Amino acid sequence: MVFTLLARHWLARRHYPLPSWLACVARSLRVLLFQRAHRQLLALDIHRRYVALAHDDVFHHLSHRHYLARGMSLRQRVRCVLAHYRFEESAFDAAYKHAVYRNGGLLLWRHEDREAGWCFTIRLEMASRLCAEGDLTIAMCANASCLHRLSFSWVEGAFAGLDASVVPFIARNQGHRADVADAFSAFGLAFPHNSPSYFCFAALQGIAEALGFRQIAAIKAGWQSAWTPADARHFANAYDGFWETLGGVPLAGRCWRIALPLQLKPLAEISSRHRKRAALRREHWQTVGEMARLALQRHTQ
Repeated sequence: MVFTLLARHWLARRHYPLPSWLACVARSLRVLLFQRAHRQLLALDIHRRYVALAHDDVFHHLSHRHYLARGMSLRQRVRCVLAHYRFEESAFDAAYKHAVYRNGGLLLWRHEDREAGWCFTIRLEMASRLCAEGDLTIAMCANASCLHRLSFSWVEGAFAGLDASVVPFIARNQGHRADVADAFSAFGLAFPHNSPSYFCFAALQGIAEALGFRQIAAIKAGWQSAWTPADARHFANAYDGFWETLGGVPLAGRCWRIALPLQLKPLAEISSRHRKRAALRREHWQTVGEMARLALQRHTQ
């Protein structure tokens, strides 16, 4: 099975220039260093019947140098991907697996503005194999335009420095591209003084609460897979700054801890000028979180 999947991956990349193709082969062959762990991974029903059929690169945790976070060893990457899919295997039913891995994603929330011609959705999807930042992604879209992505994996609590068997670990928090400005403006009209990033986090909170989690781990900016010194300020705002607004606490190592439910500032302590809009923002987040929680609860085992 291992060699069959390796051969499929190599053939799918045969259009690469020869040096790139040889590097691809060399990276993927590292699977042989951890044969027992990968036999266990490939034996999982979710991997065999869903993941392996969705993409040719089933060993992407070895293909990407910074899978999940910067500075991880090969052994850590293998352990993380095995922990993630073991949890997916045991926690969810076949309908969830089919929706997430084979059918474009599990719908978590939907809002339609027929008069304006916009439909806003949040789905839980299999993350792109070209992306090293988590195996699942929560995508908010306006019609066909993606406004935000929050990607995560299920990891062992010890990986994040937390006293828990498993926690959701956010590895990506990415906003919209410049070419979807119209869709982003439509979101602003439908949900004034709000942001797609908070909607995506509200959906993840709903997922976590459906499974009984009381905390979420999130990547520190400097450990994020795509971080570069030139973009340090941007990453600090998009990651550390965002986690801080959610009441997150930085831990030793690569993670922040975000307690659930969120410990938000009481409305009474917000100035009367901004209290109404703050209440409306939170109402939207609560609606998203509750719909996501109910959507996921239908598929838990």
